[in-house]
Amino acid sequence: MRIAICLTASLVLLAGLLAAADLTGAWKGQFEFNGTPVPLTFDLKASGEALTGSVAGLPAGVAEIKEGKIQGAGISFSIMSQYQGDPIKLVYKGQVQEDGIHFNMGTEDGSWGVDFVAKRGS
Repeated sequence: MRIAICLTASLVLLAGLLAAADLTGAWKGQFEFNGTPVPLTFDLKASGEALTGSVAGLPAGVAEIKEGKIQGAGISFSIMSQYQGDPIKLVYKGQVQEDGIHFNMGTEDGSWGVDFVAKRGS
């Protein structure tokens, strides 16, 4: 029984590490804001449980990923952007699935948010 538990735990850990390694690279997604499509490009770099990189496509230009974390198939990070000339912190939470990363992106205070899928791009 103890061997089965250790083996299962090892497989879960390995799957998490493989998912993390698989995140590195370019990803593309799109959401709608006031009826206008907003394409985003993610340049992700995974290292263990850390996630770094950048997000391009928002009005403030290319934003550096901050507070990036990988926990199994879940990822989270934040970026600083602008809305109507004011700085705004956007929080991303995602789940890595077969068809891409399913993101929820929103303001830090929860007053606005949107769901979209990012797929591996070039």
